[in-house]
Amino acid sequence: MSDPDFEVIRRAWRASGQKDLAAFARALDPDIVTIPFGAAMEGKSYRGVDAVVGWLRDEIWANWEHFDTVPEEFTRVGDKVLVRGHWRATGKESGIELNIRATWVVEVRNGKIAYWRTYTDHEDALGDLGLGPDKM
Repeated sequence: MSDPDFEVIRRAWRASGQKDLAAFARALDPDIVTIPFGAAMEGKSYRGVDAVVGWLRDEIWANWEHFDTVPEEFTRVGDKVLVRGHWRATGKESGIELNIRATWVVEVRNGKIAYWRTYTDHEDALGDLGLGPDKM
């Protein structure tokens, strides 16, 4: 039996890949805090549904022909979920194709995503959870 929080994450990321803003927004807690990989490099985060939806629409969809987040492995770690997978994307203008391994730390509250942060280094994600590589 799957953890219901895993299903919330799958639904949200599927909606983002299908460019369904309404379904994506429904999966988000009103007080969501999101730190995508690029934003983390700039010391930024997105707070609230409008900011997160705006990031997806104006930064991701505006620059990528398609951008699919593919979760592959879910692990419950206390009140958070560690998700391993990858994202696939094709640049709109460049045609560049990316297939990048990623790890996400996600918190789901009351059936909605309240926090997520994207990492390209799995060890950094473990550190966010207070875990060392020897504990996972």
